[in-house]
This record gives sequence, structure tokens and C-alpha cells, in this order.
Amino acid sequence: MPKTAYPLLDITAHWGRLNDTLIQLVDYVPDEQMHWSPREDLWNFQGILTHVIVTRDNWLGGFSRDGIQPPDVFDTARSKEGVKNELARSWGRLLRFLSEKENVSAIYEGERGGQEYKLSGYWMAFHLLEHDIHHRADIFHYLALLNIEHPQVGTP
Repeated sequence: MPKTAYPLLDITAHWGRLNDTLIQLVDYVPDEQMHWSPREDLWNFQGILTHVIVTRDNWLGGFSRDGIQPPDVFDTARSKEGVKNELARSWGRLLRFLSEKENVSAIYEGERGGQEYKLSGYWMAFHLLEHDIHHRADIFHYLALLNIEHPQVGTP
């Protein structure tokens, strides 16, 4: 794979704190509300959180081809503790990717959905960061709709 000359990401520590907040938010969701969503056509809490985990695993396995076989998240993330463990596990996998300059600076080529791609590890990293932030916001909005107090999010 051809290499590019970009600097390493300096957002990893902030992203780690974002992931920590996402894990903490699971405890704010009442057990009986894990399958609640504001509308039928929107994912529930469980669906959003599982989607974040599966997306990380799919991009790392399919895009970067890191060779790690993840567990069946639909089995391991059935409980709130399971969701938190899987968020931590998938973050650890992502952190290993982000910590290696060769991974982040590489250009990955392949085919997805019938379309060929040629993307950098930087692109994947920022795509997944945006994805995590987007769905963390969903969780905050859902909690607000249920009038559940949650921690304030600070930025550096």
C-alpha cells in the first residue's frame, strides 16, 4: 500500500474521552428504556450503541483488514454491561489502529457495495470519529426527550 506523508493524529486522547463518555451514558439509560426510541422509524438506545460497535469492527476488519475476528456483538452486547464492555473492546481495537503510523498513513484500496475505493487511514479515522460523535449526540437527545439528566460534555 502506498504511504502518504501526513502527521499522526493528535485527536486520539480527546476521542478516548469521548468514548469514555459514551460508555458512561449507558448507565444513564434506565434498563426498561434500552429498547425505547422516540419514533418507530428510529433506532432505540440498544440499536444505536450496537451500531457504533459493529461499525468500528466492520471498518477495521473490512477496510484496514486488521485480521481480528470480533465477537458476535449481537450476543455479547445484550445487557448494559455487555454494551459497555463492547464499547471498550472496540475502542481498544480502534486505538491500536490509530497508534500505528503505518496504519493511519496507509492508502487502502478495495471494493465495497460494488464500488472501488482508495482511501487513507486518516479518512477512516475521521469517518469513525464523526460517526461516534453523531451517535453520541443521538444518545444525549434521547435522554433529554426522556427528561433524564446527563453529564455535560466539555471540549478542550
